[in-house]
Amino acid sequence: MASGAPNEMTRDKVSGDALFILKSLRENTRLSRSNKLADVKMSLESSVSLEFDSYFFFLRKFHYIAMDREAQLKLTDQGERVVDGDAVEKFAGEVGSFFAEQIGGGGGESADDFEKTFMQTAQPPATDIILESNPMPQPPSRGGGRKSPDDLPQMPHVTAPASGFGGPPPPPAPQPLPLTAVASGPSGVMNAPRSGGMGGQDLDLRYQKLEQLGQGPLGTVFKGKHNALGLDVCVKELKDIFGYFSFLQRGEVIKRLKKELCAQAQVRHPGIVQIIDQNTDVARPYFVMELCRGSLREKLDASQGKGIPVPLAIRYFLQLAYALRASHQLGLTHHNLKPENVLFDAYGNVKLSDFGLSRVIEVDQTKGMPQVFVGTGGMGYMSPELIARSKDVGPSSDVYALGILLYEMLTGQIPGRRSPLPSEINAECPAKLDPIFDKMSQDRKDTRYPDFEAVFEDFYAAFGDKSYLAKGDLLLWSELSAS
Repeated sequence: MASGAPNEMTRDKVSGDALFILKSLRENTRLSRSNKLADVKMSLESSVSLEFDSYFFFLRKFHYIAMDREAQLKLTDQGERVVDGDAVEKFAGEVGSFFAEQIGGGGGESADDFEKTFMQTAQPPATDIILESNPMPQPPSRGGGRKSPDDLPQMPHVTAPASGFGGPPPPPAPQPLPLTAVASGPSGVMNAPRSGGMGGQDLDLRYQKLEQLGQGPLGTVFKGKHNALGLDVCVKELKDIFGYFSFLQRGEVIKRLKKELCAQAQVRHPGIVQIIDQNTDVARPYFVMELCRGSLREKLDASQGKGIPVPLAIRYFLQLAYALRASHQLGLTHHNLKPENVLFDAYGNVKLSDFGLSRVIEVDQTKGMPQVFVGTGGMGYMSPELIARSKDVGPSSDVYALGILLYEMLTGQIPGRRSPLPSEINAECPAKLDPIFDKMSQDRKDTRYPDFEAVFEDFYAAFGDKSYLAKGDLLLWSELSAS
């Protein structure tokens, strides 16, 4: 948002901003650029004087724009006429009425007022909204034939350093990764970290919001500092989460968000990112969590399609399995497991993040609302019952996702249909892992492991020599790692 105090706002200035948005939408259409709400907001918000959401409220309420079932914005006939120079005075008058409070006239309509009005009048689309960067993939078939290599992503080979399971952390990279945290979820994929930014902006006098670390579909992640303790933290600000709901469900989204954050905060386990605080009673809800170092996505990308060393892959697999078992014992499932949500502490241990955000954006079909998938890259790890939005989901859906993630760590590839087993791709992979992966990733729940207790039984029976310790032994690195 451009700088400028509210008392500097004039009707002409705000009208010009609204007209600029309309012209930008038409230009995007002419150039075949994306007019998705999230993309438009990201590109234009810094160029207008007030919050972008306010302009969206206004333009949609007065029927200058419309949004289709794929969240694409387009000009209405009335919007086209304004861009062509017709009815400009009428347009400016409506701007003055709607934004009266911001331009000093008082009595303007707030976003909350508009939400109430819009909920009474808007008709939701009858079909799904799928906000994905790629088409929805078919779930890997684990009940039929093997998958073919043609279905798998092809990437160049880079040799990754080997490391023993019980030995010291992997050797430091030439340039250590910066401290970073990854936001996703159905919340999506983080961009590369970048420096600079907020310059110590205070949040509720308790936290400072420092440089931006990345941005995903639902919001933005910042490095932060706990003012009282001087502790480095991660602040995840979810200002964009409401854009995917046509502003119809803000209260419900806030209610769900608070519930899921409180549930994750109750799980204290070395393999789960600790939630420190949350504030959902502000215009831009945020939560605070421990600051982590890098993600599994970064490690997989660095391997360029060959996966990570087998001892590391098995170590991460076990740490994740124990973390998920602990959360399941408290009744908390993840249901959005993917490499972007697997982070690391300063010692190189796995830290699982973003529990429950998939439930925040689920929509109750009985209320006639569309289902919304938000994010990129997560669909390939979702169990068939999650993709089908079945109500019969539970711990075994997380078992399925970790099975797919295990395959990717061992081979560098997400399994497609008729894929070879892990040991057939990676000669370093023990063949004993093949049947475990296969049973974890079965399409049918009745042929899949029901929970991680069953997974551990087979895993430790297969490795009876205790080469990967015994059930219940979760080895954590305790020396600082630069990897």
